[in-house]
Amino acid sequence: MGAVSGTRRLLAALLLSAPVLGVVVATGAPATAACPPVSTLEDRAAAAADVFTGTVADASESGSTRTYTVTVGQVYKGSVATEQVSVTTDTRPRACGLPTLAPGDEYVFFVQESGDELTTGRRTGSWPATDAYIARVEAVLGSGHPAVPPPPPPAEAVTFETVADPPAELSRVAAPGLALILVGVLGLVLASVRGRRRG
Repeated sequence: MGAVSGTRRLLAALLLSAPVLGVVVATGAPATAACPPVSTLEDRAAAAADVFTGTVADASESGSTRTYTVTVGQVYKGSVATEQVSVTTDTRPRACGLPTLAPGDEYVFFVQESGDELTTGRRTGSWPATDAYIARVEAVLGSGHPAVPPPPPPAEAVTFETVADPPAELSRVAAPGLALILVGVLGLVLASVRGRRRG
Protein backbone atom coordinates (compact mmCIF):
# COMPACT_ATOMS: atom_id res chain seq x y z
CA MET A 1 0.00 0.00 0.00
CA GLY A 2 2.89 2.32 0.91
CA ALA A 3 4.66 1.50 -2.36
CA VAL A 4 1.54 2.32 -4.40
CA SER A 5 1.07 5.59 -2.53
CA GLY A 6 4.70 6.54 -3.10
CA THR A 7 4.40 5.79 -6.83
CA ARG A 8 1.29 7.92 -7.10
CA ARG A 9 3.04 10.82 -5.39
CA LEU A 10 5.98 10.53 -7.77
CA LEU A 11 3.68 10.47 -10.81
CA ALA A 12 1.77 13.48 -9.51
CA ALA A 13 5.00 15.40 -8.97
CA LEU A 14 6.16 14.61 -12.51
CA LEU A 15 2.83 15.66 -13.99
CA LEU A 16 2.88 18.94 -12.07
CA SER A 17 6.44 19.72 -13.14
CA ALA A 18 5.85 18.87 -16.82
CA PRO A 19 4.03 22.14 -17.69
CA VAL A 20 6.81 24.15 -16.07
CA LEU A 21 9.45 22.27 -18.02
CA GLY A 22 7.37 22.73 -21.13
CA VAL A 23 7.27 26.49 -20.63
CA VAL A 24 11.03 26.65 -20.19
CA VAL A 25 11.66 24.59 -23.27
CA ALA A 26 9.02 26.42 -25.28
CA THR A 27 10.39 29.85 -24.42
CA GLY A 28 14.07 29.01 -24.64
CA ALA A 29 14.33 26.68 -27.62
CA PRO A 30 12.97 28.90 -30.43
CA ALA A 31 15.34 31.77 -29.64
CA THR A 32 18.30 29.40 -29.57
CA ALA A 33 17.21 27.72 -32.77
CA ALA A 34 16.54 31.01 -34.54
CA CYS A 35 19.84 32.63 -33.46
CA PRO A 36 22.63 30.07 -33.56
CA PRO A 37 25.72 31.69 -32.06
CA VAL A 38 28.78 32.36 -34.18
CA SER A 39 31.58 30.27 -32.77
CA THR A 40 34.28 32.87 -32.11
CA LEU A 41 34.85 36.60 -32.01
CA GLU A 42 37.28 36.15 -34.90
CA ASP A 43 34.43 34.71 -36.99
CA ARG A 44 32.16 37.64 -36.10
CA ALA A 45 34.88 40.15 -36.95
CA ALA A 46 35.55 38.45 -40.28
CA ALA A 47 31.83 38.42 -41.16
CA ALA A 48 31.25 42.09 -40.24
CA ALA A 49 31.57 44.86 -42.80
CA ASP A 50 32.24 47.46 -40.10
CA VAL A 51 33.18 47.26 -36.43
CA PHE A 52 33.15 50.36 -34.23
CA THR A 53 32.26 51.67 -30.81
CA GLY A 54 29.33 54.07 -30.59
CA THR A 55 26.90 55.68 -28.20
CA VAL A 56 23.19 55.46 -29.02
CA ALA A 57 22.00 59.06 -29.34
CA ASP A 58 18.43 58.37 -30.45
CA ALA A 59 16.11 55.58 -31.56
CA SER A 60 13.02 55.46 -33.75
CA GLU A 61 10.78 52.68 -35.02
CA SER A 62 8.94 52.12 -38.27
CA GLY A 63 7.09 48.88 -38.87
CA SER A 64 9.40 46.03 -37.89
CA THR A 65 12.58 48.12 -38.15
CA ARG A 66 14.20 50.05 -35.33
CA THR A 67 16.76 52.68 -36.32
CA TYR A 68 19.45 53.92 -33.97
CA THR A 69 21.35 57.16 -34.42
CA VAL A 70 24.82 56.30 -33.21
CA THR A 71 27.64 58.71 -32.35
CA VAL A 72 30.74 56.86 -33.52
CA GLY A 73 33.83 56.58 -31.37
CA GLN A 74 36.63 54.25 -32.41
CA VAL A 75 36.58 52.40 -35.74
CA TYR A 76 38.23 48.96 -35.80
CA LYS A 77 37.16 47.78 -39.24
CA GLY A 78 35.42 49.22 -42.29
CA SER A 79 34.87 52.59 -43.91
CA VAL A 80 32.84 54.51 -41.33
CA ALA A 81 34.18 58.08 -41.47
CA THR A 82 31.39 60.27 -40.09
CA GLU A 83 30.59 61.46 -36.59
CA GLN A 84 27.16 59.81 -36.64
CA VAL A 85 25.66 56.84 -38.48
CA SER A 86 22.26 55.15 -38.58
CA VAL A 87 22.13 51.48 -37.60
CA THR A 88 18.95 49.44 -38.18
CA THR A 89 17.78 46.20 -36.63
CA ASP A 90 14.77 43.91 -37.11
CA THR A 91 12.33 43.99 -34.19
CA ARG A 92 10.43 40.77 -35.02
CA PRO A 93 10.79 38.17 -32.25
CA ARG A 94 12.42 35.49 -34.41
CA ALA A 95 14.60 37.88 -36.42
CA CYS A 96 17.45 37.96 -33.88
CA GLY A 97 17.51 41.75 -33.87
CA LEU A 98 18.65 44.12 -31.16
CA PRO A 99 15.57 46.25 -30.45
CA THR A 100 16.45 47.09 -26.84
CA LEU A 101 19.63 49.16 -27.13
CA ALA A 102 19.34 52.09 -24.73
CA PRO A 103 19.98 55.72 -25.71
CA GLY A 104 22.98 57.04 -23.81
CA ASP A 105 24.70 53.64 -23.61
CA GLU A 106 27.85 52.72 -25.51
CA TYR A 107 28.16 49.53 -27.55
CA VAL A 108 30.61 47.80 -29.83
CA PHE A 109 28.72 47.53 -33.13
CA PHE A 110 29.37 44.71 -35.58
CA VAL A 111 27.33 45.66 -38.65
CA GLN A 112 26.59 44.51 -42.17
CA GLU A 113 26.13 46.87 -45.11
CA SER A 114 22.80 46.51 -46.91
CA GLY A 115 22.79 49.11 -49.66
CA ASP A 116 23.14 52.41 -47.85
CA GLU A 117 22.05 50.92 -44.52
CA LEU A 118 24.08 49.47 -41.67
CA THR A 119 22.29 46.58 -39.98
CA THR A 120 23.00 44.64 -36.81
CA GLY A 121 21.54 41.84 -34.70
CA ARG A 122 22.24 39.39 -31.89
CA ARG A 123 24.35 37.09 -34.05
CA THR A 124 26.70 39.81 -35.32
CA GLY A 125 28.79 40.38 -32.20
CA SER A 126 27.31 43.76 -31.19
CA TRP A 127 27.63 44.03 -27.42
CA PRO A 128 27.87 46.60 -24.60
CA ALA A 129 31.24 48.36 -24.74
CA THR A 130 32.72 47.08 -21.52
CA ASP A 131 36.48 47.36 -21.01
CA ALA A 132 36.78 43.59 -21.18
CA TYR A 133 34.89 43.30 -24.48
CA ILE A 134 36.78 46.19 -26.08
CA ALA A 135 40.03 44.50 -25.06
CA ARG A 136 38.89 41.31 -26.81
CA VAL A 137 37.95 43.24 -29.96
CA GLU A 138 41.28 45.08 -29.99
CA ALA A 139 43.13 41.79 -29.57
CA VAL A 140 41.52 40.68 -32.85
CA LEU A 141 41.32 43.93 -34.85
CA GLY A 142 43.90 46.24 -33.32
CA SER A 143 43.47 49.57 -31.55
CA GLY A 144 41.51 51.20 -34.39
CA HIS A 145 41.26 54.92 -35.14
CA PRO A 146 38.78 57.76 -34.57
CA ALA A 147 35.98 57.97 -37.14
CA VAL A 148 36.69 61.68 -37.60
CA PRO A 149 40.34 62.70 -37.22
CA PRO A 150 40.84 65.39 -34.57
CA PRO A 151 41.38 68.90 -35.93
CA PRO A 152 45.01 69.94 -36.30
CA PRO A 153 46.37 72.14 -33.52
CA PRO A 154 46.24 75.87 -34.25
CA ALA A 155 49.32 77.17 -36.02
CA GLU A 156 51.65 79.13 -33.82
CA ALA A 157 51.96 82.81 -34.68
CA VAL A 158 55.25 83.52 -36.42
CA THR A 159 57.05 86.61 -35.20
CA PHE A 160 60.03 88.28 -36.78
CA GLU A 161 62.61 90.16 -34.72
CA THR A 162 64.57 92.97 -36.34
CA VAL A 163 68.22 92.54 -35.54
CA ALA A 164 69.99 95.93 -35.32
CA ASP A 165 72.93 97.46 -33.52
CA PRO A 166 71.99 98.97 -30.22
CA PRO A 167 71.51 102.73 -30.46
CA ALA A 168 74.79 104.57 -29.96
CA GLU A 169 75.02 107.24 -27.32
CA LEU A 170 74.51 110.75 -28.62
CA SER A 171 77.87 111.90 -27.29
CA ARG A 172 79.69 109.18 -29.22
CA VAL A 173 77.89 110.06 -32.42
CA ALA A 174 78.44 113.84 -31.99
CA ALA A 175 82.09 113.71 -30.85
CA PRO A 176 83.73 113.47 -34.31
CA GLY A 177 81.64 116.36 -35.62
CA LEU A 178 82.41 118.54 -32.64
CA ALA A 179 86.11 117.84 -33.03
CA LEU A 180 86.02 118.94 -36.65
CA ILE A 181 84.17 122.12 -35.69
CA LEU A 182 86.72 122.90 -32.98
CA VAL A 183 89.61 122.34 -35.36
CA GLY A 184 87.97 124.65 -37.87
CA VAL A 185 87.37 127.37 -35.28
CA LEU A 186 90.94 127.12 -34.02
CA GLY A 187 92.22 127.37 -37.57
CA LEU A 188 90.20 130.52 -38.12
CA VAL A 189 91.46 132.03 -34.86
CA LEU A 190 95.09 131.29 -35.72
CA ALA A 191 94.64 132.66 -39.20
CA SER A 192 93.16 135.89 -37.85
CA VAL A 193 95.94 136.28 -35.28
CA ARG A 194 98.62 135.85 -37.91
CA GLY A 195 96.89 138.31 -40.13
CA ARG A 196 96.90 140.90 -37.41
CA ARG A 197 100.57 140.41 -36.68
CA ARG A 198 101.51 140.88 -40.30
CA GLY A 199 99.50 143.98 -40.47
